[in-house]
Amino acid sequence: MPGTDVLIAEDEKSVAQELRGRLEELGYKVVDIAYSGEEAIEKTEKLRPHVVLMNIRLKGATDGIQTGSHIRDYHDTPIIYMIDYSSQATIRRAGTTGPFGYIFRPFDEKQIFATIEIALIRHQLESKLQQSRQWLNTTLTSIGDGVIATDEQGLVRFINPIAMEHTGWLHIDAIGKLLSDVFSLVDENSHDPIDILGIQNKLPRMNSKKGFEGLLLPRNGVAVPVEANLTSIKDGKGKIYGMVLVFRNVTQQRGAMQEIKRQADRAEALMQVASQLNSQLELETVLNTICEITNRTLKASGTMVVLQGTQKETFQVMAAISEDPALKAYRGTRFEIPKEVFRALLSRENPVVVIQNVQDYPTLPYLELFKKVDIKTLAIAALFHGNDLIGALISAFTHKSKFLPEDEVTLLRGLADQASSAIENAELFEQVRAGRERQRKLAKSLVDIQEAERRHIAKELHDQLGQVLTGLQFMLESTKNQASGTQRSNLEEIQNAVSDIIRQVREMSLNLRPSMLDDMGLLPTLHWHIDRYTSQTGIRVNFRCDEFPERFPLETETAAYRIIQEALTNVARHAQVKEVFVGLVAQEKTLWVEVLDKGKGFDAAAVLERPSSGLGGMRERASLIGGYLVVESFINQGSQIVAALPATEQPLERRKYDRNRSASG
Repeated sequence: MPGTDVLIAEDEKSVAQELRGRLEELGYKVVDIAYSGEEAIEKTEKLRPHVVLMNIRLKGATDGIQTGSHIRDYHDTPIIYMIDYSSQATIRRAGTTGPFGYIFRPFDEKQIFATIEIALIRHQLESKLQQSRQWLNTTLTSIGDGVIATDEQGLVRFINPIAMEHTGWLHIDAIGKLLSDVFSLVDENSHDPIDILGIQNKLPRMNSKKGFEGLLLPRNGVAVPVEANLTSIKDGKGKIYGMVLVFRNVTQQRGAMQEIKRQADRAEALMQVASQLNSQLELETVLNTICEITNRTLKASGTMVVLQGTQKETFQVMAAISEDPALKAYRGTRFEIPKEVFRALLSRENPVVVIQNVQDYPTLPYLELFKKVDIKTLAIAALFHGNDLIGALISAFTHKSKFLPEDEVTLLRGLADQASSAIENAELFEQVRAGRERQRKLAKSLVDIQEAERRHIAKELHDQLGQVLTGLQFMLESTKNQASGTQRSNLEEIQNAVSDIIRQVREMSLNLRPSMLDDMGLLPTLHWHIDRYTSQTGIRVNFRCDEFPERFPLETETAAYRIIQEALTNVARHAQVKEVFVGLVAQEKTLWVEVLDKGKGFDAAAVLERPSSGLGGMRERASLIGGYLVVESFINQGSQIVAALPATEQPLERRKYDRNRSASG
């Protein structure tokens, strides 16, 4: 590879100089020559070469194999041994140091070049593999669930800290033990042992994941209820070579559920009375409903809700209702009441107060207004959030004093509690709705970033790696023309392998993101993709589309292309058909996409529920840009995917499609 630094470890200066010259002719940079093992170790640490060419019989206190062993243990540098007449025992001993290749004397430039290049590629692949392993191990170690992995015989090969905490087994003790020994599970009712390996054997072929519950018996400690999932680890041919057990302690979850049930039973009667109130989620609607229900229930002249305003020490009228003309005249008027007034009247121990005659409370705000509209009695109930007073529910009675019996006071208190919950729910709903919108924008941003990254990687594969491989092909052709016999045949094989890699790189680049989608638009890209799809799968695509005078927004074109791409891939994998229909129509600022086949069909509801489903990904992609996707399928009858995508920046209305569909049905 261009710019490759090479360190030569050779105790014969003439041989080292000869090798240096050959390497430099091949385009490599020889950073230095080490004439002993100690010097090779020192210069490897200092110069950090990409590869070390090591004489296996290096003279001195440390021979080449010992030196290579040290470099393997302390430096991530590939070693290539130079061998002449070494015995098999010596070569086997050298193999224990993990060499990346051997060069035999007398030196041959083609062999040197091929060995170094293969060593560098292998080193890159092994480094990436090691990084992946470290990433996976860190992820499994840091997640909040217990994770135990086993081999095909059920022997533990990995256990994360959470699993160690719950089972009482240390990592060093658990490795190599049977899963049933480390993860001892019994039925909660019968306390009979649960055969986890038996559960694995019963997993359906098409479903390699199984959930179950039980009591975990730790090595030292009290049994705890857990929920667990068991997933088989399979190779590409479906052979099981291990499994992963993921579990969590559900003690707190069950306690929370029991508390929720207790609270639900306690409030059931009042919930029936206030069902209309709790069916609302919009804050404005909730407040108006609170006033309406309370006013009607207490037969009051008027009712209002005051809540904490922008100034924390002041309450403002947020909603009011009345049929009394004198009170209706003040609807919409801004009233502000100091919070201290309500603190003096209300508390957790005394959440409802009835002021029989307002004239007996000369310190009440707006007392002159009460006289003017002839308000005689006020019933005030506190609205709490936790222990914080967040507002009040106030009913007014005009013209004559009103006596509220105890049952009406209790009902007012219950209505106020329900109102507090409804207000809290409405505020939470507003937060959730805002959060969902932020989540949608974030998810859309992630998809945009993903597409941009795909575009970048595809370009890098095509422009950078493709050029390097093409250059390598030219170098091989030039070398082949100078070779003969077996060497020429070997070079031809290498050329063929490089050609295959070039084709694979091109396929990877196209699969990531075809550049013509950005340059030429949706229709030309779909024509190209369909032709390529048919040539690869043998499935004919009946493609029908309108002629579009203008291009759609880039995110719409990307979503349409990805949906069709994924749908056609699913057809090739599962449908078992020779023909599939793809339609593209633009109507009323909507781009309609349809993919229809008459193949095997499937259970659409079950597939869409799976988080990793490709159909779920298509539906999410449509939703992120303000569209939607509908999937219908019947076993042995076929499948239909219909996506509606916005042709403008405005999101679509799903109900409109549903109405049209119901009318046509």
